[in-house]
Amino acid sequence: MQVEVSGNRYVPVTADLDKYIRKKLQKINKYLRRVFSVRVRLKEEKKRYLAEINVVADGLTIHGDGSSPDLYSSVEIAIDKVNRQAKKFKEKIKSRRSRLRMKKGGLLSTISEESVHSNYPQITHINRAIAKPMTVDEAAGELSLGQDRFFFFLNTDTDQINVLYLTDDGNFGLIEPQIQI
Repeated sequence: MQVEVSGNRYVPVTADLDKYIRKKLQKINKYLRRVFSVRVRLKEEKKRYLAEINVVADGLTIHGDGSSPDLYSSVEIAIDKVNRQAKKFKEKIKSRRSRLRMKKGGLLSTISEESVHSNYPQITHINRAIAKPMTVDEAAGELSLGQDRFFFFLNTDTDQINVLYLTDDGNFGLIEPQIQI
């Protein structure tokens, strides 16, 4: 995180003030993943100190300002505003993710609820895999190398999905789909 602290001719930036600001700004990393730059501007207007903070993060720009007769208080107010906005953004992202998980899990949960009330087994796990194009002989070689009892593949001879499985006597069985007219 690149931090730039600047003042005007009435508000010189001392080493202690710079250290204080950098320490207080570390909390923003808790809310935002990647903070690219932070720009802090300090001014004095009409016997009040103004602190303006601009934060540029991944996909987000946050602005906060604070005004107080005390320089450190105005910085504190501005940093609190920036932290509140960052926290709000993080919570918004979390709630979106949880809603998406609920939508994705919604179909499986309705299937599971229906299955609980019936005598059928439940669907507890869904695997998605890519069917690789190969011949039946190549698929038999893959099945014999693996731990699984079945192997599905895209048969290059028929251009259809096939399932090759191990029988109880150690031989292979092949399931080829057939369209019923």
